[in-house]
Amino acid sequence: MLYTSVRSMEKDLTIGILNEIYGALLTDNQRDMIRSYYDCDLSLGEIAENCGISRQAVRDSVAKGREALLEYERRLGTKDKLDRLKSSLEECLCEKELDVLRQKIGEVIKSI
Repeated sequence: MLYTSVRSMEKDLTIGILNEIYGALLTDNQRDMIRSYYDCDLSLGEIAENCGISRQAVRDSVAKGREALLEYERRLGTKDKLDRLKSSLEECLCEKELDVLRQKIGEVIKSI
């Protein structure tokens, strides 16, 4: 649904991360407004003032961009794959046995 409630527009760090991953697939305005809203912690009103547009136009652009980013992640799962890879590598860092470490690294490589 394009028009989201104010509650679903609450700032979520995941959206900033998804913008880093998939931002090139958004319009320049969507990408920049999402960056301003989620990464720079500007309010919709501040972004609107900076861009010379209405607060509602900013809200619509951020909401559309947010929904697009969530859909890209749902379909492609890049962030989820990176999170799993990070977790596997963190496990490798904790391993003290060289043979077990080699095995875990082999599993990580296969998963990529």
